[in-house]
Amino acid sequence: MFRYDKGQIEVQDIEIEAFKAMLTFIYTMNFNGLDVNNLFDILEAANKYNIIGLVKKCADFPIEKLHNVFVSFQEARFLNMEYFAGRCLRYIDQNISVLIKSEAFLQIDQDLLCVILERDQLRISEIEIWNAALRWADEQCRQNDIECSAENQRKMLGPALFNIRLPLIPKEEFTKSVVSTNVLTTEERFGVFQHYFDPKLSDAPKPFPSKFPTHRRYKKGERIEMEIEKVSEFALEEELLDPSKGFYNKDEDKVKLAIDVIVDEPKTDKIISDPNKSNGTLSMEIEKLSEFAREIEASERKSETLYIKGMPWKIIAKIKNGNNEKWLGIFLLCDASEKDGNCSRKCLVTFRIVSQKNGVRDFKKKFEKMVFNNEAKSWGYEFISFTELMEPSKGLYNKDEDKVTLAIHFTCEYRIHFEKD
Repeated sequence: MFRYDKGQIEVQDIEIEAFKAMLTFIYTMNFNGLDVNNLFDILEAANKYNIIGLVKKCADFPIEKLHNVFVSFQEARFLNMEYFAGRCLRYIDQNISVLIKSEAFLQIDQDLLCVILERDQLRISEIEIWNAALRWADEQCRQNDIECSAENQRKMLGPALFNIRLPLIPKEEFTKSVVSTNVLTTEERFGVFQHYFDPKLSDAPKPFPSKFPTHRRYKKGERIEMEIEKVSEFALEEELLDPSKGFYNKDEDKVKLAIDVIVDEPKTDKIISDPNKSNGTLSMEIEKLSEFAREIEASERKSETLYIKGMPWKIIAKIKNGNNEKWLGIFLLCDASEKDGNCSRKCLVTFRIVSQKNGVRDFKKKFEKMVFNNEAKSWGYEFISFTELMEPSKGLYNKDEDKVTLAIHFTCEYRIHFEKD
């Protein structure tokens, strides 16, 4: 915040109207200044100055009033407001059949398309998802000024293609509406047809393993049922087969199982940690920076672990030598072990040294294509020399507390598994 004895202070990184609305809330608890046009400007200001009540009010803003729920989801994710982002996703789940026909849907990026198609709660059929995905791919082709061919549609869809649960499309519809597009390879088509003939996916090896998910999407209030036939061969528990219990149909030798699906919105304003989410922000403070700067090359400090896409990630701060001075190296580490398998993750990464001085922007650099795998678990670079980092005019070093704050925001676009030889 600001020192009490400072004179006029210029705030450069917050919109004027958002700052006024925040001050109004602080002194009057009046929310009237909050609307769909300034929601995220006010949320950013409230986050910056830790105005918890205003953050909660923004997070509870009615989703149906948003101009574009897709853009709002991205904004919330960028600001690390997972609760609000989750509300956007649940709204998308419930209204997807209308939203996929909108112009806004055609403008989302591939990363968000993947996030949406991964959802188990989408209230829509797979054939509708397929048709919407093709419309989206056609729009991307037009925006990139390339032919809307099957090859280019597949290229635009990328990993999103494999989030569509094609084996759940009825066989006749699959043949008519999917096979005819030539987007799938021969092996992929055979894999889906193979599923039709062996839906229970026995343990026998498959000549064409399916690359597409086969589990259903479920919605709140739905009942999932299944029958176990030939129970007398399957079950050993006498209680289950006891006629007096009424569970067992002796004439047909079967029992019926059912699960009622309950998917409620969390009753909390806390950020919910989801190890399978596709993005997040790591942060760490380097305390006693002046001592750290005097340590030998390769000395390092690590942040706590954050799980993204099911994998553990950390910040590593290292001392590097170069040009006759010491540099602070900042690296993003995918701290996976061999048991996690051989896989590759493409990430969009923004490295930041957080400003310690009001009116000074964070020092940051962005990289769009960092690929992490078992051979390259960490990426980064010699970020800044310690001389420049500790220069008072830069506003990056807190001299009184002898520390700096690092942050890395990153999004894992997708995961690719490699077969072992």
